[in-house]
Amino acid sequence: MNTKKIYAIVMLLLIVASTVLFSSCKKLLNFAPEDAPYEGSFWKTQDDAISALAGVYSLSRKSMFRGEYTHYMSHFSYGDLSTGQFNKVNSDFVLSFLVEGDTYYGTGINIGDFIGPYLEDLGDWSSYYKTINMANTVLQKVNGMPNNLFTDNRKNRILGEAYFLRAFNYFYMVRLWGDVPLVLKNSADPVKSENLPRVSEKIVLDSALADLAKAQKFLKFTTGNDHSVSADKGAVFALKANILRWKYFLNKNTDNALLTEAVASIDSITNAGTYSLVSAANFDKLYKGRSSEAIFEIATSLVQNEFQLGDGYFYVTSMQPYIKDRFQMPVVLNVDLLDGIYQYGSDARMAYNFDKSDEENWILTKYTGRNSENVKFRNPENSTNPMVDCNIPIFRLGEQLLLRAECKELLGNFSGARTDLNIVRQRANVLGFTGGDGELKTEIFEETYREIAFEGQLWYVMIRNNQMPAYTEGRFPQSRFDQEGWKWPIARSILQKNQLLVQNKYWNGKL
Repeated sequence: MNTKKIYAIVMLLLIVASTVLFSSCKKLLNFAPEDAPYEGSFWKTQDDAISALAGVYSLSRKSMFRGEYTHYMSHFSYGDLSTGQFNKVNSDFVLSFLVEGDTYYGTGINIGDFIGPYLEDLGDWSSYYKTINMANTVLQKVNGMPNNLFTDNRKNRILGEAYFLRAFNYFYMVRLWGDVPLVLKNSADPVKSENLPRVSEKIVLDSALADLAKAQKFLKFTTGNDHSVSADKGAVFALKANILRWKYFLNKNTDNALLTEAVASIDSITNAGTYSLVSAANFDKLYKGRSSEAIFEIATSLVQNEFQLGDGYFYVTSMQPYIKDRFQMPVVLNVDLLDGIYQYGSDARMAYNFDKSDEENWILTKYTGRNSENVKFRNPENSTNPMVDCNIPIFRLGEQLLLRAECKELLGNFSGARTDLNIVRQRANVLGFTGGDGELKTEIFEETYREIAFEGQLWYVMIRNNQMPAYTEGRFPQSRFDQEGWKWPIARSILQKNQLLVQNKYWNGKL
């Protein structure tokens, strides 16, 4: 099947999924009857199944990079803007203020306000269910296709990747909203589909782990063109470890068996011989994508027309000389906080991640590729706009080593935790940690901060370690943490469509 034909099929899938998903304004979850318009011509060949799976990846990527007022980069909005790394983000994100004695919520995501007109779209989970519905379709249809239509174990690979993507999207939603509706099958008639209540986040995660158990049987560790941008066994183990660690947090840090299993999952990654840390001298290759360290990442390829152009997260975190004639920097990094986190002068990440020419106004350069021409940032057709041609890391070896160190420390394996911690430090040209065991927990957290900052993941690390009160300069007091105030509010439009849903308790009455 040629490229144009595959592209046309993927576009058809996306159009149909989008049309049906929003066809009934009365329903929370609208399931596309994918077989209706092309049952006679689709799901007949291996290429049909491959094209459908590509649609799941595309929808998943769109879910993470959506946001009308956050400039289509929701992944960073969820995972970075509220961590304390930013003092201000555009005029929309500066501060909350009082109106006639009442606090107006939603004017400062960087200070923890997650509600307001410009953030309503971030509280809407519809795009994730569109992705999940497409994954459900692939699982149902491909399972029903005869095995002799497939070559090279491709049927199992397609099923394994679909199970992974469904698990990944549920995990993503659980970290944002907690309890969510659990949908594992299609609905042949979306108009008659019933609204569903939220299901306990623990049950949702158990379902995700069950999906990963199936994916683990179907997938292998891979190299080559699909490395890291298509889910393989390494991605399965990485996601599994993160889910188990999150479940430990949800279980009030009491079930050590979850941590033991998480460590074993990461052991499977390090024992595979497939991954290795990228040297500090080659950080540009790490963020370009598909490096030896990459386990799973979101492709933003210039060749595939997936790069981000114009306004957005990368645009508002840079300025001259990285964007021609851009002198006004709308994002101000929290230099005092970051300077304290990156406390070692030899840290290669500080040198690569930031341009500190202006000591008071650092520029984030982690994705600009300023050290290499391999990573493009300026748009060749209009150099005043950025063009980011870097993949977005989700799981990588450095992150996994620090997650394993975190789990080992919680299990009391201080020696093993130090080993993993110091492997990452050594790569960053930082001396090994020599402090006492009582200081190890904090050091692992701060090392993780240094390692994955601005990758859309730090917020969740802060949550699972209850570090928001200590590292957000009072914006997230312990009282808010205890009310699960890290969770995002559910969009009003979702609540209006489904009376079975109840708002997250911290935000109840604030919308």
